Amino acid sequence: MHDRTPDRLFRLLPGHHRALDAGAGAPLQALMRLLAGELDIVEADLDQLYDNWFIETCEPWAIPYIGDLVGARRLRPFGEDGGAPRAHVANTLAYRQAKGAVAALEALTRDATGWPALAVEFFERLAWTQNLNHLRPAALGTASLRDAEAARMTGSAFGQHCHAAAAGLPASPAGRFNIPVLGLFVWRLQAQAIGFVADAPGGYLGGPVPRASAIGPGFRRFDPLGADRPLFNRPRADVDLAARATARNLPVPLDRRLLHRDLEALRAGRAGGGDWFRDPPALRIRLDGAEVPPARLHACNLEDRDDGAGGITWRRPAVQGEVFLDPELGRLSLHPADETKTVETAHAIGSAFDAGAGPQDRRASVEAWRGLCFVTLEPPPWRIGVSGRAEEVTNDPGQGGPVVGSLATAIEAWNTAASTGARRGVIALLDSATHAEDLTTDARLISLPDGARLALVAAGWPLEEIPGGARRRVAAALSPGARRPHIRSALRVAGAAGSVLVLDGLLVEGGLTVEDGALAALQLRHCTLGAAAEGLPGGVRVAAGNGTLRLVADHTILGRAELGTASGGVVLHDSILGEDRSADTAPDAAPLLLDAPDCDLDIARSTLFGAARGRTLEAENSIFRGRLDIARRQEGCVRYCFVPPASGTPGRFRCVPDLTLAEERARLGRDLGAAERGLVIARVTPQFASSAFNTTGFGNLAPACPREVAEGAEEGGAMGAGFRHGEPARRANLRDALEEHLPFGLHAGVIFAT
Repeated sequence: MHDRTPDRLFRLLPGHHRALDAGAGAPLQALMRLLAGELDIVEADLDQLYDNWFIETCEPWAIPYIGDLVGARRLRPFGEDGGAPRAHVANTLAYRQAKGAVAALEALTRDATGWPALAVEFFERLAWTQNLNHLRPAALGTASLRDAEAARMTGSAFGQHCHAAAAGLPASPAGRFNIPVLGLFVWRLQAQAIGFVADAPGGYLGGPVPRASAIGPGFRRFDPLGADRPLFNRPRADVDLAARATARNLPVPLDRRLLHRDLEALRAGRAGGGDWFRDPPALRIRLDGAEVPPARLHACNLEDRDDGAGGITWRRPAVQGEVFLDPELGRLSLHPADETKTVETAHAIGSAFDAGAGPQDRRASVEAWRGLCFVTLEPPPWRIGVSGRAEEVTNDPGQGGPVVGSLATAIEAWNTAASTGARRGVIALLDSATHAEDLTTDARLISLPDGARLALVAAGWPLEEIPGGARRRVAAALSPGARRPHIRSALRVAGAAGSVLVLDGLLVEGGLTVEDGALAALQLRHCTLGAAAEGLPGGVRVAAGNGTLRLVADHTILGRAELGTASGGVVLHDSILGEDRSADTAPDAAPLLLDAPDCDLDIARSTLFGAARGRTLEAENSIFRGRLDIARRQEGCVRYCFVPPASGTPGRFRCVPDLTLAEERARLGRDLGAAERGLVIARVTPQFASSAFNTTGFGNLAPACPREVAEGAEEGGAMGAGFRHGEPARRANLRDALEEHLPFGLHAGVIFAT
């Protein structure tokens, strides 16, 4: 252990020099401390130079150089953090040694794309006349019609039925079953784990609360908005290159039959039973603060059924303490004696990328606004925490306070503090609880005096132990992530000149109304605003005044934005505005979702499912499904976007379908007729895996999306909110990796499971 104390050099001097220095006021000691500081810098640099020899500890700039030493192909950057080239370089030699092994191909895919994968040798699933010297009892020529589970898996990565040989493209269902074909099933969607929140040393804080259905409190949906949304597996981490991928360590949608069989095996004491509920459990449920043991969980079908009296019901347990759950519908039911108990869950949902409220790491988001509330050399801001657990509620700063039990109480406390001089404040929502109180009353109107800045943020407020048994909150600390608090009400805010309101990491069921005033800025970061079980009916509405209001939406899902006469501007980055549930995708039929006629619009890497209007426009790498109506078209630019041709915009550069229409005219050497234009536009219209909110894959481009859109953004990226996700780069990395590591004679078909 190196001695890095400030006086380490001074202690090396002879004792009489140190004594003389002490009598002279310690000038030599001060000099030696300065020299020790410079020595620390040199030693740290030497240590880092040594660490840079190894791929596990080197700095990011050194990764390509080490990769060149072992001949690792350079990866294209992808994702918010640029991907994970370190693992690819570290495992390159292992990939070559294991060339041809399906487990190595699976690990290679994870490193090159960030997507989990399962490799399937389709020649092992061919049906042929067997040789008596090489019998395959499991490779039956016919499928059992009695095995419903096996029938459901047919065509998936886990199907076991044998097929007749076919010819065609390896990735197509018709051509995958052939001798030289290897299928690589890839899961594009990530499993967002929303679970029980715990902070040391405070302990358990709470978890998401399932929504009671209209049938009664004993019938609930995991989704706090009340939508039927399938649950996903929480993948088990596996870093062993020799280990094969299984359903247990993949982000697959949970299957009620698999869970039922697993729980029955657990109750019967059979080997392997309960595997889906270990390390980490696929889902967990708490009743009145006590976790329900897996042996008391039952996976079953909870579809709507006739209750015999003209109403609707679901199945429910006959034994108190047991819980019925349906992961495919995202539902659970309780025994009548348990329906009044508090219920919390830990589960995962499928998501294409980190847009909207979720448990993702939001440290960069918090840093973007931290300077508004935490000012250097000034006292810390007014702070209060909100927790759904009564055990956390306290007003004693020596015991972790102030923490209140409801968001309404926190807003009222801020209003009181602001009226007595507070100008900077932070309300930290500490868990993923549901806040069901009505926040639209005048008493709960968020009031911001002149120059006030308030942040409502989903984040932990770390505790520190103090000798004597006291616990104190760290004033300047925030730990965003692993939380998704749900606000079941709309919000109202009224701000005076220079005031700013920030919402970060919140799932707001209602909209947000900016009342008459002079609010300077509204920032929405990693929020879902205006959400409901049926879609995105709400959003931001400026009721009156607020002429200089500036709206910033970053990594946010928003129903609509009506800014009235506000003229401070709109910034929409990495976000989704609105949804599309209609069969008519014509731009003229799209509703007006962004109504800001007096605002300068700055839109980048976003998807707008409706029309928009504004004063000027700067846009890039975005998808506009509705018409754009921009007043000043001599200013601004639209680059690398999908824009309906009839839109009124400033100059467009490499936009679709304009670029495609120009190429088609050049190819034919003449102008296109109306019918020909319609065919070209229809061919390059964006296709989404889902364009309806509260569905899996919302906002993600479909695998069959036209290349002009899927790779038409800057540097070959995908247009829309998934630009930073980098799917084209991931696909290209996978093509290069397979070209290098696929065994000779085999053809790989990449099949997207999600």
